[in-house]
Amino acid sequence: MIEVIVKNILFFAQAAAPGYTLFLQARGDEERSLPIVVGQFEAQAIALALEQIRLERPMTHDLLSTVITHMTGGLDSVVIKSLRDGTFFAELNVRNGSEIQSIDARPSDAIALALRARVPIRVSQKVFEEASITIPATSKLISESEPSLAESVNAITRRAELQFDLEKDLRSAVIQENYELAALIRDKLHALADRES
Repeated sequence: MIEVIVKNILFFAQAAAPGYTLFLQARGDEERSLPIVVGQFEAQAIALALEQIRLERPMTHDLLSTVITHMTGGLDSVVIKSLRDGTFFAELNVRNGSEIQSIDARPSDAIALALRARVPIRVSQKVFEEASITIPATSKLISESEPSLAESVNAITRRAELQFDLEKDLRSAVIQENYELAALIRDKLHALADRES
């Protein structure tokens, strides 16, 4: 097994299939990285964990991380174990008493949980040799991408906190039967949703 770290999350708008790519770098090898395409939600979850930003209300990966911690012996590690037909397969290694129980997971979810629990992320030697790429000029790769999600995570956080505050104010206005204020807050929530779409 090769232990890896999350090196970058990049967004490629001009690619054949635009989207986010996560680059996992082997410890001690700055030239080889394993690229894994991830969805927007998973990219956000990984970026929030990398930046150590905690939202007021738990997101799905925060919730699952808490459940694993409280209902088991905790997460031990995650492993990207195989690659079949262009799809990566991973597993969560969860402590269960004196044993380690493996649970099937998507790599993006496994990595998001590993970053929250601060446990090792490992890749099988075979997968790393088969799918990793040499990137001697990482800066060139970054310059060809759109701004990384990690760079915009503060904006994502601010938007989520603003929405939470507006929803709380709306509930309060309705309880107080201040419908004029409630209508104004509702309009602000709609405007915020329109900006996101």
